[in-house]
Amino acid sequence: YLVGDGHISRVKRHLGLTTGDLPQAVQFATLIQDAFGVEAQTRLDGNRYRVLVHAESLSDFMVETFGLTEGPSAARKRVPAKVMRSPVGVVRAFLRAYFDCDGYAGRQGVILSTASEQMSREVQLLLLNFGVLSRRRLQKDGCWHVHVAGASAARFADSSSKGKEFRQPRAT
Repeated sequence: YLVGDGHISRVKRHLGLTTGDLPQAVQFATLIQDAFGVEAQTRLDGNRYRVLVHAESLSDFMVETFGLTEGPSAARKRVPAKVMRSPVGVVRAFLRAYFDCDGYAGRQGVILSTASEQMSREVQLLLLNFGVLSRRRLQKDGCWHVHVAGASAARFADSSSKGKEFRQPRAT
């Protein structure tokens, strides 16, 4: 969630998530509480929920241990190296949360939008590890789209909508 709709501010000494989706805000706050024992503050700001965690040590941990970016950094974001080396379940959870933040599912398939070229490449690689084919395209606005269509979109949608987990393809 932090990589997608989150932020880490060293200046304001907090990390947080901004989302229009209340269940996502609650899930993020719960994850922070369960994993780190830190309480998050959630408030409605217009039509968005802001979940803030005022714990400078947690911000330091996320930057130094996981390599998350801080400040205005959309174009510099990437899949954390620890996620790239993680077991399948961790990678699956990362992809689900990231697509929940920056993805769209519709008639054309599943599209992930990111300002980071590196992120688009790494997400495409992770998807391929699950047998999900995709294409990357630079958009006129400078964002990259990772587009999953056809049988791969059906596989992606079926796994997501039925609560099934992505499985790595079987070796034949």
